[in-house]
Amino acid sequence: MPQWPDIQKWENHETAENRIQARSLSKENKISSILARLLIVRNLTSKQLIWNFLEPHFKHCHDPFMMRDMDHAVQRLITALRLGEKVVIYGDYDVDGTVGTVLLYRFLQRLGVRVSYFIPKRLKDGYGLTEQTLMELKTRQARLIITVDNGARAVEEAAFLKRMGIDLLITDHHPPGEQMPEALAMVNPMRPDCPYPFKGLSGAGVAFKFLEALDHQLNVDGFWERTGKVRANLQQELDLVAFATISDSMPMTDENRYFIQKGLELMNPCRRPGFQALLRVCGVRGRVTSTEISFKLAPKINAAGRVDDPNLAVRLLLSHSLAEARPLADKMFALNQQRQKIEESVLNDALVQARQQMHQKALILIDQQWHPGVMGNIASRISRDFGKTTLALTFNSDSSSGSIHESIAVGSARSVGDLDLCNLLQECQQMLNRFGGHPAAVGLSLSEKNLDRFCQRFQQLLNHQSSRISPQKSSPPGGLVIDAWLNQDEFKPQLGQELLKLSPFGRGNPEPVLGVRNVLPHSAEVFGKKHLKFQFGSENNTTEVVAWNGGNCFEWMGSQTDLAISPTVYGRNLREQRIQYQAVGMKPHS
Repeated sequence: MPQWPDIQKWENHETAENRIQARSLSKENKISSILARLLIVRNLTSKQLIWNFLEPHFKHCHDPFMMRDMDHAVQRLITALRLGEKVVIYGDYDVDGTVGTVLLYRFLQRLGVRVSYFIPKRLKDGYGLTEQTLMELKTRQARLIITVDNGARAVEEAAFLKRMGIDLLITDHHPPGEQMPEALAMVNPMRPDCPYPFKGLSGAGVAFKFLEALDHQLNVDGFWERTGKVRANLQQELDLVAFATISDSMPMTDENRYFIQKGLELMNPCRRPGFQALLRVCGVRGRVTSTEISFKLAPKINAAGRVDDPNLAVRLLLSHSLAEARPLADKMFALNQQRQKIEESVLNDALVQARQQMHQKALILIDQQWHPGVMGNIASRISRDFGKTTLALTFNSDSSSGSIHESIAVGSARSVGDLDLCNLLQECQQMLNRFGGHPAAVGLSLSEKNLDRFCQRFQQLLNHQSSRISPQKSSPPGGLVIDAWLNQDEFKPQLGQELLKLSPFGRGNPEPVLGVRNVLPHSAEVFGKKHLKFQFGSENNTTEVVAWNGGNCFEWMGSQTDLAISPTVYGRNLREQRIQYQAVGMKPHS
């Protein structure tokens, strides 16, 4: 019997010492030994860490004033409110940036701030702050600009605003460069001098912490009582924060865990018209989970920024009624279909180039005809499928300077292993017009005249770095990591309830992989032509497993098998949450 999928090696995450430690943790915390074992492999071994994880609460979240410059940012906004100054929120065209813009705009508008927003268009304006877009905002007579999900590397643009007499507050979560922008305040947990203990916030998450600090200070100042305004409940905005956090693949740990759990509660049932319309057009009728957000909802929001106008997404989420939201959701659904067609065409070309470069450390894929809006997705897919750092580039006019004559290469890079692309590109910055992002995912632009030299330097740097890059432990090449081996009789209904306590799953908190040896699969059937479901266990204690795309394994059923399975959460609402087991590996028992 062959293995499914074609996995050569199964590795154990758990050690004998872990199992001994689990017994004491189980007694101390009154949890099952299985749950204790799975917490240990997540490095959650103290009572405080365990219960902060299992029962996340707002009281476990960090004080927003621990973030560097938060006090300056709050006081400047309060001054703008008091003086009636015009404020512009400067967002970004991805989900995190648009959702964060909505979050900030709604709250400031409720306060009575004279606020508007601006989202740059990818093809016309480029990424982040540019002198061209800032000149446009000057015509709005803005006295204060607040960024969301951008600005960490806007050194020249911050200086430009200072010369124009416009104050700049940066809220961002991207790593800054060696020189930080000279802004009035830069609220960013990733800045090296920031003592904030959690570095995994989304851009919308940072914006939320800013609003949390602002709300607190206004309350201390007696603003709500003095003005008679109803104090907003910021907790009711956590559906937006959760949506952005999941969409931007931020770690589902620390306070993000509370944001996501509370946010998903608010989406089940969903009350926000924009999300209601999006759920309808995407055909999501059951419980909204992180999976639905990642694979069904977020791509529709992103499509607006990739191939059209990101302001559609902002308008959708600001909609006051379903009647207002439905045509916008329909438009975004159509844009996503357009994006998929563009991406599939580009992917076919990119695959040809990638196969020709397999001898290289990095795959550098370039074509003048590719659409700039899908470069990130192409780099991600190629990097994942080939296991190599990938750079995808196309060409665009120089939107940052307003020139339509100079050809500019624009694109995205994705890394594998521990490679930090931000640090790598820092060593190439003299050849680049601009770059920014996260260690594993960056966007960049450069003049065509520098392209050959840059590509050569990029490969050289990667060759030098590769000896220091270790593969990710969670996904060894050609292998599968088993978090815990269980006996067949341990797969009882209460195990599902225990595993639910570990959800929501995602980056930083993946679904546990459970191994079970020497099972005899039975009651197997193929469904949807290519999928398989089967059961194992005794007559009084059976466990059902689904193997997506495993229909060709039907003939294996009835043979002694080792299984690797993971839990996924399903159910129409929070009360009906259940665990479904999915096979992630099968091989003959030996």
